[in-house]
Amino acid sequence: MSSTHNVTATLSNKQEGQLGYMAHYYDVVVALMTLGREKTLRRVTLDLVRLRPGDKVLEIGCGTGTLTLGAKVRVGAFGEAMGMDIAPEMVEAASRKAARKGIDTSFQVGSIAKIPYPDSHFDAVMCSFMIFHMPDDVRRKGFAEVYRVLKSGGYLSILDFGLPDKAWLRRLVQTHFGHMMQHDVRELIPILKENSFSNVEVVKADFMGTWFLRGTAKKV
Repeated sequence: MSSTHNVTATLSNKQEGQLGYMAHYYDVVVALMTLGREKTLRRVTLDLVRLRPGDKVLEIGCGTGTLTLGAKVRVGAFGEAMGMDIAPEMVEAASRKAARKGIDTSFQVGSIAKIPYPDSHFDAVMCSFMIFHMPDDVRRKGFAEVYRVLKSGGYLSILDFGLPDKAWLRRLVQTHFGHMMQHDVRELIPILKENSFSNVEVVKADFMGTWFLRGTAKKV
């Protein structure tokens, strides 16, 4: 299992400082970006993930843990919901939130490129608005790692933004929103297939231009 030092060793001091700073304001930023509709966003996400009672689920890039806590409610007393984030400050904030709410979840520091859990452990892995916040090589390693920790028949679920289909509108959005809107979650479809995921599907989510991508880990 990677230590905090090893996990964050690939980050610059500036990046570590930014992540730590963001942990204090993360929930406020999410509230602003969702126009006060974060509860709706989390409900829409969990409805699409389709967790079942007793499932074991991991959220990668959990931030302050709100989605992970919602997942624990869905999987129930016999299920497990775990959150992982590369920023120790996010993990600490998520752990405090879980303690305040009295919800039995666990959070730990970890990187998608080296997930600190055993093979074939989870029924579902979730990523929400984080998959493009990393270099391409880390993302590709991450998909292989997600496949490793999923049970056969388990699935990866990704919620992120999609770009307009019309070229002129796409350019307008990319220019106006900068780095936040340079990618479209649909571009990940062939990459999931390259990493042995099957039954890859994508649907438009009912929330502010987001799309939902799912791939299944079918193992021999």
